[in-house]
Amino acid sequence: MIVVTGASGFVGRHLVDRLRREGEHVIVVGRRVGASTPDEFVHADLTRDASLPHFGGATVVHCAAATRDGFSADVAATNVLLAESALRLSDGPLIHVSSSSVYDVSKPSVGTPVSAATGDYPWFNSYGPSKLAAERVLSRAGRDVTVLRPHAVYGPGDTTLAPRLRRAARSGVLPLPGGGRAVHAFTSVENLVQAIVQAVAVRLAGVHTFNITDPEPVGVRDAILQVLGRNTRIIDVPLGLARHAGRVVGRLAGSREPTLSEYAVLQLGLDRTYDLAGTYEVLGFRPEPTDFTAAATMH
Repeated sequence: MIVVTGASGFVGRHLVDRLRREGEHVIVVGRRVGASTPDEFVHADLTRDASLPHFGGATVVHCAAATRDGFSADVAATNVLLAESALRLSDGPLIHVSSSSVYDVSKPSVGTPVSAATGDYPWFNSYGPSKLAAERVLSRAGRDVTVLRPHAVYGPGDTTLAPRLRRAARSGVLPLPGGGRAVHAFTSVENLVQAIVQAVAVRLAGVHTFNITDPEPVGVRDAILQVLGRNTRIIDVPLGLARHAGRVVGRLAGSREPTLSEYAVLQLGLDRTYDLAGTYEVLGFRPEPTDFTAAATMH
């Protein structure tokens, strides 16, 4: 028996489908089941319900999260509260889907190890620090916890990465910080789900943290052209100018999610690669190469 939170989301849907194909009994806990098809659905609000179901020693995969950009007290509180609620669902192992946003986005990430997530650096939205705070809540709970940190997840059903790029390039022109010369190790949703399945199977004792990405980085410009089409015109915007624009738009957005942010500029404009040595050796992770074919056909 495997309990999944956040199953109505992009990653959660793919995970539930994969687990059921492998013969696992899947129970989804949350406010809605979405397009996923679990064996059981238990309605619960993980941010409000004082009483939550308990599933003994079952493995819990925690995918639920508040993901919006910008600064928001709701995001900061919600991701910590969700982690605390996930701990209450069972006494068994917990696999937590975190994010590479816990690292310092103000500088390039080049082979970044998991130990680099100290939190002692500037934050550009509420999401990154809230995910790091959630990790710390889980790691201090005295439970077997495996934390997975994917970067830029893409694939069929993506509701964030590819749709945002399409909206930004609606006119056929896409301004990119640094012209898209940065290289990124993206993460296909299939590879992320594979890592989760591995973590479920291995059942590591204690607390372990792993970066999760595709095996090789690719250029941001080339990746975007694969998704949007080669006819998209890329405009090279100097990183400093793009950061300034992101700051201004972010301030004007106030409490609303900004259409452009300094965080997004830094993520796209600087290299983002991560150390996978421990992921390969300890988790037995064997990712497939980057392939944007499915993402390019989703509209």
